[in-house]
Amino acid sequence: MLRESATLTGTSVNLEGISDPNCTRIDDVPHSEVLLRFCDTFLGDDADAFAAARARLVEEMGAAAMVDAAGIASNFQRMDRIADGIGIPSDDPMALMQQEFVDQLGLDEFASARNTPKMSWVKRQLIKLVGVRAVRRKIESKNISG
Repeated sequence: MLRESATLTGTSVNLEGISDPNCTRIDDVPHSEVLLRFCDTFLGDDADAFAAARARLVEEMGAAAMVDAAGIASNFQRMDRIADGIGIPSDDPMALMQQEFVDQLGLDEFASARNTPKMSWVKRQLIKLVGVRAVRRKIESKNISG
């Protein structure tokens, strides 16, 4: 979703840092340092580090941004756990749209990747013609309408 939003808004963002635990900054993402630290501690088990990251996020971006970041991180954590727990694969158009991203970040190395089976060449071509265009139109219409 982040990659598609960047594409639709004409923004160029190098997202490799999202999967690199040593990354502390992503160029072209405002406040990436404090957001990455928040996300890393959100997923960790050090309550003091997480409290410090929350305080720093509030200091740099404001309380509303911290609430938004916590809500987004919590929602993704919830969705991923549910999908992984019951083995839900990505639907075909999304799987195709995200494949370049998956390859770039090495996401097929994660155990949950086995939930999304590989598509045949014919199926990929049909989904490119029909499914991906429909998904992109839907995303664009939501961005235009707010």
